[in-house]
Amino acid sequence: MTGRKKISLLHFFRRLAFPLRIFLLLLVVSTLLISALGQYLSASFEDYLTEHVRGMAMNQARIIASNDSVIDAVKHRDTHRLRQIVGKLSTGSDFDYVVIGDRHSVRLYHPNPAKIGYPMQWTKPGALEKGESYFITGEGSIGMAMRAKTPIFDEHQQVIGVVSLGYLVSKINSWRLDFLLPLAGVFVVILIILMLLSWLFAAHIRRQMLGMEPQQIARVVRQQEALFGSVFEGLIAVDPDGLITAINRNARKMLGLASPGRQWLGRYIGDVVSPCDFFTGSIEEQRQDAMCTFNGLSVIANRGVIRYQHALLGAIISFRSKDEISALNAQLTQIKQYVESLRTLRHEHLNWMSTLNGLLQMKEYDRVLAMVQGESQAQQQLIDSLRDAVDDRQVAGLLFGKCQRARELGLSLNLVPGCVLHHLPQDMDSTEFAAIVGNLLDNAFEACLNNPQGDKTVELYLSDEGDDVIIEVADQGCGVPETLRQTLFQQGVSTKTDAQGEHGIGLYLIASFVNRYGGVITVEDNQPCGALFSVFIPKVKKSDGTISDDFNS
Repeated sequence: MTGRKKISLLHFFRRLAFPLRIFLLLLVVSTLLISALGQYLSASFEDYLTEHVRGMAMNQARIIASNDSVIDAVKHRDTHRLRQIVGKLSTGSDFDYVVIGDRHSVRLYHPNPAKIGYPMQWTKPGALEKGESYFITGEGSIGMAMRAKTPIFDEHQQVIGVVSLGYLVSKINSWRLDFLLPLAGVFVVILIILMLLSWLFAAHIRRQMLGMEPQQIARVVRQQEALFGSVFEGLIAVDPDGLITAINRNARKMLGLASPGRQWLGRYIGDVVSPCDFFTGSIEEQRQDAMCTFNGLSVIANRGVIRYQHALLGAIISFRSKDEISALNAQLTQIKQYVESLRTLRHEHLNWMSTLNGLLQMKEYDRVLAMVQGESQAQQQLIDSLRDAVDDRQVAGLLFGKCQRARELGLSLNLVPGCVLHHLPQDMDSTEFAAIVGNLLDNAFEACLNNPQGDKTVELYLSDEGDDVIIEVADQGCGVPETLRQTLFQQGVSTKTDAQGEHGIGLYLIASFVNRYGGVITVEDNQPCGALFSVFIPKVKKSDGTISDDFNS
């Protein structure tokens, strides 16, 4: 084969699918191994058979040569008696023929009587004079045979004749075929089994490689490494046993782990991240927007499950510092408040301008003056009451915006007399507290709008007296069904099942904040209709840091 043909064959082999190449390689290797094993066993059996036949032939020839009757018949050249003796000795024996000659190798007995008296063939020169035994293989008077020749000694140990005992090569070949044919059949069966196992192994490799070539897998791995490195969030992948399979630079940076990242691969997640419940507990379940603490860092974490054909391969956890989320949430909350306030003020401004324009054209100047003074006094009273009751300006601004929003929706937001909020719970910032109050009020507004029989009133009570900070929001809405109260604070659960874009995230976030600071939420029926949500958050977080996962209803 020329060099060009070898190169073209190599290119053709490389173009084949990787599992097919594995199958062909295993098939070729299996065939070569079986062929080599067959050659070895065949050669070993050939040697064994040759030695075995030689040993049998020589032993039988010596037994005949040492027979007293044969010795006496040869000494007296009694061919008739030799025929009788050999006939008896041949009974039950497996040799093909026996020829007996005198000391000059002249036949005294031969299976063919016509050949008696003629010299024996394949006689080794000088063997009879020395009394040697030997083997001869060749074409004789009977045919191609393997012969054992041994001398006949008299009582004086003088050579008086020779015995030639032969096995035909055709019989030896038949013995060889009797052994090799079944052996060849066994090898063929083994080769078929190896072909089947090779194909199954190649198919298994194809499934494990998802039908991709090694180059494609290498490219996917490099893309994954680049993707992990470019993602701003921290990413950690673990297998079902909690062993780390991938970790990106941002995750190591946020968790305070040393570089490079390969030293963390294969380590148990509990040795790297504490606590590790989010990585190992119920790993087959997806989690979203869970508030956790990793190595003392407060994070918002998500967990995605990795599966292949219903088999659990592990999970990938993404997380981001809660401080960044809180800053973003604060910005969004402020923007939302500004938008709502501007929208409300715009509507009110248009209404006021229309009213004032009409009154001025009718020259009702006194009414115009009274209207302006009354509205300014109402706004100032609301601002003064919020300033006296709530020290936190972000929470007070939120409540002012919600009052304006309620008026725009045709609702009434009333602060229950006695409201006082001078201190927030320990470690809770204004954004988190405002998120709890704002989501509760938004849900109350929605409930009132969905119940035409209610009086459109929402009541809010805030108090930091005692050991807990209390938030109570009562509405005259449609209420909360009993069937939803046990799962109301789980992500994805919502009472607004017919509303587009509602995913049950508001109450879930409320529950996450409250649960994180060791608080509880209760849901009760309000009178005469609607619901009463009560939140109790300890002013001082428990010293052991434990947080309950249950919410009473």
